[in-house]
Amino acid sequence: MDKQWIGCAPGNFRIGRPAGFKPEIIVLHTIDSSLENAAICYNKPGTLQSVHYAIGNNGEIHQYVQEADTAFHAGLVVNPAAEFIKQRPNANPNFFSIGIALEESVLGSPTAAQWAACSKLLREIADRWHITVDGDHVLSHSAIRASVNCPVAGIDIAKLIATAVPDPAATLVAGKQIGLLSKVNLRSRASVGAPVVRVLDAGSKVEILSFTAGDVVSGNGYWYQDKDNCFFWAGATDRPNPQVLLTPNDGEASTDTMPLRDQPAVTVASLNINRSRFRLPAGQFFPERPKKDLIVLHFTAGSSAKSAFDTWIGDTQHVAAAYLVDADGTVYEVFDPTQWAYHLGVKGFNGRLDQRSIAIEIANVGPLRPAQDNPEVLNWWPPRRGQTQLFGTQYCDKIQTDKYRQTSYRGEQYFATFPAQEVQAIRLLLNDLCERFSIPKTLAPKAKQFERDLDFFQSYSGIASHVNFRNDKWDIGPAFDWAALAIANARDA
Repeated sequence: MDKQWIGCAPGNFRIGRPAGFKPEIIVLHTIDSSLENAAICYNKPGTLQSVHYAIGNNGEIHQYVQEADTAFHAGLVVNPAAEFIKQRPNANPNFFSIGIALEESVLGSPTAAQWAACSKLLREIADRWHITVDGDHVLSHSAIRASVNCPVAGIDIAKLIATAVPDPAATLVAGKQIGLLSKVNLRSRASVGAPVVRVLDAGSKVEILSFTAGDVVSGNGYWYQDKDNCFFWAGATDRPNPQVLLTPNDGEASTDTMPLRDQPAVTVASLNINRSRFRLPAGQFFPERPKKDLIVLHFTAGSSAKSAFDTWIGDTQHVAAAYLVDADGTVYEVFDPTQWAYHLGVKGFNGRLDQRSIAIEIANVGPLRPAQDNPEVLNWWPPRRGQTQLFGTQYCDKIQTDKYRQTSYRGEQYFATFPAQEVQAIRLLLNDLCERFSIPKTLAPKAKQFERDLDFFQSYSGIASHVNFRNDKWDIGPAFDWAALAIANARDA
């Protein structure tokens, strides 16, 4: 489910948990202020307060601490009513709990959206850590510390427990065959910390029984369960999102592999943004929220959104784009677009251009070159294994004219085209961002659209592309269907 990573000040939580401890209970709280004020409190050094999650009245979920880390939310024990706490009189409850706080509703009881989000989150956490969802393991803060009225009386925990049922869709995938893109470890539970039962080679096919939520790896928290009740991470398969297996055309749905050459186009009717799968953790982008008046389009120079995200995750240079658009039209929000990261690589501006712009990274391999051993084949930049030829990976044959456009631009003659569903998703995303941030919905002037002109673009507001800021780039280039955006060019200066 979608969560927005907020993070908190280092002194307000503990990295990891003491030896021998893991999440065994879930503790519910009420925050007596807004989500915004909660974030301020948890990010203020010295407050010594935090929770793992908070849920707003509109159902929005904010995460401040990783589940594997210790949040400071229930450490003071006063006349506990919970048997689970009584049986551990010398242990700090923070060491073995996950805290969820609900924004207090003006009506007293949680809103429908808040209730639904809490129910799903509760189930997801319980499945991930094998926590029994009952009154002994889902507790109120007041059951640990009797002196607090937390959560408020309007939160019926028994009712919440009754609604936190397993996802019935998970068993509907039973019997499906999943292909492995790389070698995978089969584990005893859906966690990278669980024992490895055995290892399967890349290219294997596995019949699955179900899927579940587990440890999040590279932004993906889905895990498959095989017939022997072993678990493996979905991100290492040709179906990284198990939900696609529930659709009639699941055979066409993949976001981690090169688009099939004869893949039919998919019409994107409305904008749907995935805010959980490819999500950068706090510390890998800048939390400041400068005014935005520019959108810059990039391409990944790779085959998928995942290929771009994998280069960003763990990078301490704060290089990333706020959005990724995959070849199938799926839009991923990598971090809150009100914040920023480096994406232009322009020297001499101290990040000012990056701060005022929202970057969109589009899955596309970019320039192509005829293969040295067969000029009727077009290759893209990665070399073949064991070779040093830069453009060594086959992309398409020249007879597949829908896959590329032949045009001379910055020293290259061939460029990969963009699938119609991807272009449509970009159009919808641009419309949404321009409206939300009051950015002029205009493309760069025709005379400058494919040219670098820092004097002009450092003060331009609207939609631009990477080539407008760098002479050594091609993105997003002349093969993109600019007309399909239905956005006019600004007048030439």
